[in-house]
Amino acid sequence: MSSILETLPARPPYPQSCAASRARVALQLLGAAAALLLGAGCSTVRTTADAARIEQAPTAASTASPAPATATPTAATPASGAISPLGELSLKPALVDETAAIPAPSAPAARVHTDLWERIRAGFAMPELPTPLVEQKERFYLERPEYLQRMFARGNRYLFHIVEEIERRGLPTELALLPFVESAMNPTALSSARAAGLWQFIPSTGRAYNLQQDWWVDNRRDVVESTEAALDYLQKIYALAGNDWFLALASYNWGENAVARAMRRNQARGLPTDYLSLTMPAETRHYVPKLIALKNIVLHAAELDVRLPPLRNEPYFVTIEKTRPIDLALAARFAGMSVDEFVALNPAHNRPVIAASRNSQIKLPADRLDAFLEAVERHGKASRAFATWQPQTLQPGETIESIARRAGITTAALLEANDLRRGQRILAGTRILAPQHGVDDETRLEGFEGPRVYELVERPAAWHRMVRGETLSAVARRYGTTVAKLRSWNRVGAKPPAGTLLKVRPASTQTVLTTENGDRRIVRRDDDEPKIVHAVLRRQGPAAETAPPEDAKRASTSRASTSRASKSRASRSARSGSATVRSAVPNAARTRSAAARPSKSPAKATVTRQAREGAKIAPAPRSRVAKRT
Repeated sequence: MSSILETLPARPPYPQSCAASRARVALQLLGAAAALLLGAGCSTVRTTADAARIEQAPTAASTASPAPATATPTAATPASGAISPLGELSLKPALVDETAAIPAPSAPAARVHTDLWERIRAGFAMPELPTPLVEQKERFYLERPEYLQRMFARGNRYLFHIVEEIERRGLPTELALLPFVESAMNPTALSSARAAGLWQFIPSTGRAYNLQQDWWVDNRRDVVESTEAALDYLQKIYALAGNDWFLALASYNWGENAVARAMRRNQARGLPTDYLSLTMPAETRHYVPKLIALKNIVLHAAELDVRLPPLRNEPYFVTIEKTRPIDLALAARFAGMSVDEFVALNPAHNRPVIAASRNSQIKLPADRLDAFLEAVERHGKASRAFATWQPQTLQPGETIESIARRAGITTAALLEANDLRRGQRILAGTRILAPQHGVDDETRLEGFEGPRVYELVERPAAWHRMVRGETLSAVARRYGTTVAKLRSWNRVGAKPPAGTLLKVRPASTQTVLTTENGDRRIVRRDDDEPKIVHAVLRRQGPAAETAPPEDAKRASTSRASTSRASKSRASRSARSGSATVRSAVPNAARTRSAAARPSKSPAKATVTRQAREGAKIAPAPRSRVAKRT
């Protein structure tokens, strides 16, 4: 591989052969000493180091084992004899009685690293990747020193915890650099595919690894929770990939199923199935080279004149459990931090108040813990509220602006806290979170699942241009309406010509409800007004029968003919949906004076008012009534 690192002066190789030669000479001297001791009456002599052990002593972190190797094996006794260049190996003979129990070997002493970068370098275990893309990515990063500095500086808060978890699992510490590739070590990063957090979990994978995501929290952004989930996932796909880290990393970026399909395709063609031989998207092809390039930069930072920010090899933050809700700004003040600094350590919280039942953990800088606990105690003794943000329902006449003014915050802050947009026409009945001056019961907050928002939404009219051969029936079916409505809205004939612009949906205003879980539904439209029932009633006499004949010219017909005609008229009225009813009187009563007949106006006016108040059926055309002679 032609790498930019090849231009640097090579480090002198470790004199392993010289070390082995010295060790053999030392063992020869020990053999002579042993012979003298045997002559003095000792029953058995054993040495704590033999030639095979010295020749196999590690010279660097083994690439076969993901755990960082140590170059200093622990001696059984203080090293007062010869010192091996590979570490302190006890070359002093030890007298052992065969009848005595052999003591268990002591565990290797943990190596003390001066800083976290040195600790990360010591755990590198992945092999080199022979591709020109590594050099290309090295140049990309080295040509952007300010970007590198910002990215590495953000790692100051999180890297110690990540390295601790990686070493605890025995994984290579190259994985500690993976969040630099995924999110530039930004826990609030959000991709176009909705991937979030340091490790860029998409929603479905986050749920599969128990990362809670709701209106209150998104644990894909939680440093502790997401790191545990990411390492679980990496270990799983590492095993699925046949213990190949390059294939495992490709699976992390592309998906394990996609990598498995690519491997099967190569197997079917008789091709190799390693990372460089697979056909994959460009993003995945460049993904692993980015990680190896960052590894090389960290490993050779001094030679490349890259200034790594100092990282202390100690915990940056501590985690505390809480049992009651607390305002986020108040918690930051207790810790002596700005809100932005507090959110950088607690990015999983979505709201300005932290509910105890959603995520009970708060992360604080290790050196701020005592001050935080003291401030909490003082606040509690003063009987002051810890959580002033509480549920509130908008009353008629209230607006988001008026609530924000009363609470002493900006309208933008209140909108952001409730995931509302500027310009929404929020209606009364909406339930949101808002700061309260007097809080009687802070636990009301725990039952709040999210805002319940009523808003007025204007829907514009929709239009359709007729094409050749298209009919009104086809257009009506396409837009879920009727031919009669299309003709009414556009005042066109039965066969409008091609090119005619038709209104297929009139403009309307709707009341939309967004529930706590984000579901949206229309609860009212502007055309939901009650319909008037057109009805004409007459005051009925005691001899009321059926409706009169529909034709006045048949006044002299028999009572049977009258009855049949009335039934026919009633049937037609029922089919047309008409509610027109006329009172019937005997033929003998028709000769009465018009003045003696009751007036129709009061009855008509009374029925019309009742219809305006409660009727919900659509209006129907009035049936034609023949004029009386």
